[in-house]
Amino acid sequence: MEQELINKQIKKKKKQQIANLALAAKSAKENNGKPFIFHFLTTLRCNCDCETCLWKDNTKKDELSFKEIKQIYLEAKKAGFLVTILWGGEPLIRKDVTDIIKFVKKELKFTIVGIVTNGWFLPEKIEEFGEDIDFILISLDSPKAEEHDQIRKLPGLYNRIMNSITTIKSKYPLISLQFSFSISKYNIDRVEEMIILSDKLGVPVAFNVINTVRHYSYEEIDEKGTLSAKDSEISNAFERILSAKKKGSKILNSEMYLNHFIGGKKQYKCHAKKVFMFVNYNGDVENCLQLDKPIANLKQISVSEVLQLPEFKKFIEESEKCYSCNSPTMIDTSFLWEDISLLTRSGGISFG
Repeated sequence: MEQELINKQIKKKKKQQIANLALAAKSAKENNGKPFIFHFLTTLRCNCDCETCLWKDNTKKDELSFKEIKQIYLEAKKAGFLVTILWGGEPLIRKDVTDIIKFVKKELKFTIVGIVTNGWFLPEKIEEFGEDIDFILISLDSPKAEEHDQIRKLPGLYNRIMNSITTIKSKYPLISLQFSFSISKYNIDRVEEMIILSDKLGVPVAFNVINTVRHYSYEEIDEKGTLSAKDSEISNAFERILSAKKKGSKILNSEMYLNHFIGGKKQYKCHAKKVFMFVNYNGDVENCLQLDKPIANLKQISVSEVLQLPEFKKFIEESEKCYSCNSPTMIDTSFLWEDISLLTRSGGISFG
């Protein structure tokens, strides 16, 4: 009976969140693109040392203070942002991460607060913010403990993740737990095993192909291309993932996303910047088309003012011409912009 009640609560919460997202997306479209999801890269620091990481070896440390973060989030709320995602680096490495989460959720009443983490600090931290987080996306690059820890270069990480999942499912069942599996040449052969583990644990998985290309004002650079799996291998893997999704496995990606890589990567029109604002650890509003030239810094200008900048509006327009990203964050969001029914229909985007 208790589990039945919990399942009803989970279903009710998910339904309300989907409704809120649909309304926000509708409003954004009516405004020809008005971001409502605040993506905050809280820190570049990380206790892992993944070879595939695009932020690897970045030593910048001029992070925003908690006071500065509070002010920026206050402005974001006034500007109409409803959802925030904390990531990094490793966001839980910040000593004030719980204060950030509680401020955004309890005081500002953000509809959805999520975090992307490698999971190392979860066993201790979850007791601090478990009541105030809506979803946790855990990076898991192999269903094999030793292999995952080797990819992440952090012994014991896999076991800490598994212990955290047990704790969260028991104590905080309303949190949506999700896995992110980043496909590279190191784990392309583990797709089926990852799906089996995901289904066994009841934690849905989002597959993504590692990004290797980044854009600067002076040129486009392929920084990690040698670590990517071959296009033919990715295509074959996504055929198998798609088959598993159709059979009912817990896969977050839409069928459109999976088909995007089958037979070779295809072009798409990026609408993600109409939905997300990406803010870096130092307050820079990211320009992913020219990473060395941020649009503005939120220590010097408010979020609402940024949204009105000609440079920001031009950035949204120009980003539609880019299709280099492999991330479901970008691609599935772009598909969703064109067809909001992907939130609810079979084969669409699962919300976890």
